[in-house]
Amino acid sequence: MTMTPDAEQFLRDHRFGVVTTLKKGGAPQATAVYYIYENGKLYISVTKERKKTINVLRDPRVVMVALAEEPPLNYVQVMGTATITEDDLVETTRRIWRTFRPQLPDDFADLLAQQKRVLMVVTPETVTSRINPPR
Repeated sequence: MTMTPDAEQFLRDHRFGVVTTLKKGGAPQATAVYYIYENGKLYISVTKERKKTINVLRDPRVVMVALAEEPPLNYVQVMGTATITEDDLVETTRRIWRTFRPQLPDDFADLLAQQKRVLMVVTPETVTSRINPPR
């Protein structure tokens, strides 16, 4: 899979997206998420008991659309496969959460454990985008 430099930069510069997983019967389920893009992968903090996590454990195919929060509403769509992991959970989740919450609690690791947080890691396979300069 080859991603354009513009698409990679867009994914690094933005923080908000919609991840779509597949329900048991094959219907799509879309959820708004915050994410980070590092080392060629998307990292999304999720909880173990949410449907999107359960869906990925059953069928790893996902689509994540990263969205600009200002006109011209550019986007990058990533189709790929996801895994659920606890590897580097605290530090990776800290980087994700800092995109929308600059101050994190002192007991951040305990909070993640209480919330049963895990990471969804998406490996891109196909990438499409619309990236136009602001008007």
